[in-house]
Amino acid sequence: MATAGLVNPFMPNQLDGKPFDSGIFQEWCDRMGEMGGLAKDGRTFCQETAKLAAEKLCLDAGVKLLYHVQLDRPLMDGRRIDCVTMLGKSGLTGHRARAYVDATGDADLAARAGCTFELGRAEDGLTQPMTTCFDLAGVDIERMPDRETINRLYDRAREEGRLKCPRHNVLLFRSVEDDRIHFNTTRIIGHDATDTLSLSEAEIEGRRQVLDYVEFLRRDVAGFESARLHAVAVTIGVRESRRVRGHAYLTRADFENATKFPDGICRVNYEIDIHSPTGGGSEHAQLPPGEWYEIPYGCLVPLDCDNLLVAGRPISVDHAVHSSMRVMPPACTVGQACGTAAAMALRQKCTPAEVEGREVRRSLIEQGVWLVETHEGIEAS
Repeated sequence: MATAGLVNPFMPNQLDGKPFDSGIFQEWCDRMGEMGGLAKDGRTFCQETAKLAAEKLCLDAGVKLLYHVQLDRPLMDGRRIDCVTMLGKSGLTGHRARAYVDATGDADLAARAGCTFELGRAEDGLTQPMTTCFDLAGVDIERMPDRETINRLYDRAREEGRLKCPRHNVLLFRSVEDDRIHFNTTRIIGHDATDTLSLSEAEIEGRRQVLDYVEFLRRDVAGFESARLHAVAVTIGVRESRRVRGHAYLTRADFENATKFPDGICRVNYEIDIHSPTGGGSEHAQLPPGEWYEIPYGCLVPLDCDNLLVAGRPISVDHAVHSSMRVMPPACTVGQACGTAAAMALRQKCTPAEVEGREVRRSLIEQGVWLVETHEGIEAS
C-alpha cells in the first residue's frame, strides 16, 4: 500500500513520540531516510524511495525475491500446505516450504487453504470502502486555502452534481515535495476486494472519481489552477477484506479496555477508524491518553491450517479492532512476528500453534520491538 497503493503518510502508532513499531518497520524508515526519501516528521515519505529501501532490506537479509508472480493455490496434505503454485512469466511453478506466511493483505492463501474467515462487519458483511490515492503537483501551496474552505467548496460542487463521491470531506496531506499534495479522498463503497469483477469495477470507479477531483480542484480551489496529475495509485487501496479466525480473537472490548497479553507481539494505540461501508462518514474512538492494547500471538495463527501464519491486516480481530490495527506500522510489526514465529517453528520442529507466544515476544524484544518498559513503572513483559 505504501508503494503500489500510494498510501501516505504512515498513521501514528506511538506513545509520547516514541514509536511502538521499532523493529523492521523502523529499519525501513531509517533506510528511506538515508536515501533522502523520508520527511522530518518521520511519517511522510517518497513512495519510490520506499520501494528501493524495502528491496534493499530484503536483499541484504538474503531474501530471494520473485517479481511478476501471483498466488495460484495451495496443494494441501490434510491440514498442512504441501506446496503453493504461483503463476508467473514462466507459467505455473511450485514452491514447497515447511512454513508459510500469508502476507497477501486479503488472506488469499489462508482462504484457499480452507481457513475459516470473516468478511466485513457482522451485521451485513459489508467492508470499509476502498480508496484510489493520487498526487497533484504544480500546486501553489502559499495560495491554497485551509481545509475548512476546501471542504465548503467541495460540498458546493457535490450539491451541484459536479462531484459524485460519497465521502463527507476532502482528505489531503503534504508530501516530501514543496509543490505536491497527496489525496486519500476517493471513496468506493459496496465492492468486494476478494471478487475479481467487483475489484475491477472498484478500480474503474476510483479513477473516475480521481478525474472529477482534479477538475474540481483546478476550477474551484485557489492554488490548484495549474496543478497537474503527478501520480495515481497502481492498485486501489483496500482497507478491509477477509479476517482469518485464529487461536485468539480481539474485539472492541479489548480496545476499550486497553487489554494487554503475556504473549502480546505488537502494541497499538491508533484509533478505531471505521470509514462507513455505506456512506460518507467515519466512526472514530480513541484510547485513553497513555494507553494501548496488545495483539496476542494467537491472532496470527489460523485455526484450520497447521503450517501457516497470517501477517498484516487480515488477522483474527473483529471489524472494529481491524480498523485500528490495519494501518501500515503495526501491520509491519505483525509481519515481523510471523516471520519470527515461522523460524522458531522450523528450529523447534513444531507447528506455529505449538510455538510459545511468550518466546516470540521475547525474540521480538531482542530484535528491538518496543514491548517492555511500559509507562508508570508497569512492566508487561
